[in-house]
Amino acid sequence: MQPIPVCGKPGNVLYRRQDGIALVMVLWLVVLLTIVAASFATHSRVETRMAGNLVERQKARFMAETGFNRAVMELMAAKDEESWNLNGQVYEIQNAQGMLRIAIRSASGLVDLNKASRQILLNTFKMLAENDEDRAQLADALEDWRDSDDLRRLKGAEDTDYASEGYAYGASDRDLESVDELGYVMGFNRDAVEKLRPYVTVHSGQSSVDYQFAAESLTELLKDGMSLDSGVAEAFDQIDSDLAELEDIDDFSSPGQASGKNYRISVEALTKGGARSAIHVDIEMKNKNDKPYTILDWHHSL
Repeated sequence: MQPIPVCGKPGNVLYRRQDGIALVMVLWLVVLLTIVAASFATHSRVETRMAGNLVERQKARFMAETGFNRAVMELMAAKDEESWNLNGQVYEIQNAQGMLRIAIRSASGLVDLNKASRQILLNTFKMLAENDEDRAQLADALEDWRDSDDLRRLKGAEDTDYASEGYAYGASDRDLESVDELGYVMGFNRDAVEKLRPYVTVHSGQSSVDYQFAAESLTELLKDGMSLDSGVAEAFDQIDSDLAELEDIDDFSSPGQASGKNYRISVEALTKGGARSAIHVDIEMKNKNDKPYTILDWHHSL
């Protein structure tokens, strides 16, 4: 009888087979490690990019807040021929981080959603609706939201209407506390609020609009379609003449003060890395050294 070959000795068939299996396993292990390394590298690049984007966004936000402080300083400074206009004119400031676009508008040049006349509201809502019926529905819903009774206007909405439409709330029965609150009124939504935001406020306390400080597009809307008697028409003609000749619009307060005045400060910040941040702030300037201004509303958008 011949002796049985011992497994694992050089030249043995079984040994060579095991050697081939080991080689295949090593190759698969190399492939697996390569995939893991590539995945890790990709993940690291994504995280690095995300971290960089986050840093840029934060930088843009801080730049926007810097622009706000710059605008406040303009309002506090003594008024002269180099003072910034208060009619929404955009001022651009370049720095090492990027660019700022800053505008200051007197709140008297905005439509007060709490105090404006119905005709002004109807004309303003031309930004949202093309026909008279839809605009009347928006105006009625807003007025029903603000009034304290439960009497529903022709096209308005009271508590029962909100309930029937599935809302978890009813009419607030008080004035709007912010422009953002308009989004809760039936018929309005976030897009509508953003379209109106540059032109409306809840802090001017005025039923009319001062056209010296209003945006030209808003002025055209408010004038369009109004039934004008000769006196009002003459007043509008004078407004057109004044707007054509105005170069610098001074604040009505005494030099260095903005006592009891409300303003909308709008700032857009653009970093060199491509990030953007925008804020819209309603403030009340006060002639107090310890508290020169009060923030009434602050809205931030990316």
